[in-house]
Amino acid sequence: MPKRIKRFVVAYDICVKDDSYIEKRSSVKRRTKVMRVLYDYGIRTQLSVFEVMLEGKQYDLLIERFEKILREETDKIYIYPIDSGSERKIVRLGKEADVLGDIFL
Repeated sequence: MPKRIKRFVVAYDICVKDDSYIEKRSSVKRRTKVMRVLYDYGIRTQLSVFEVMLEGKQYDLLIERFEKILREETDKIYIYPIDSGSERKIVRLGKEADVLGDIFL
């Protein structure tokens, strides 16, 4: 039986707790790690927003990977499921809008 593939929108905000050089470097590293994880599963649609396709246990693996990176007191990651009915209603406008739909076909 084929695995069911689900689509999600993932938005993240990786923040600093102060203006120190070390803190800024740390937030850049976390942001880069989150971005690289997301590129493993999908495409960037905005600066801190990705569309990802996950099958089977990939969702749980994604959460585990985020938990290793995330600093709970400053960072946020939101994962929004897109059901099959909503998938058909997605509207993409602007730069690369026509390309994004074809990537996940």
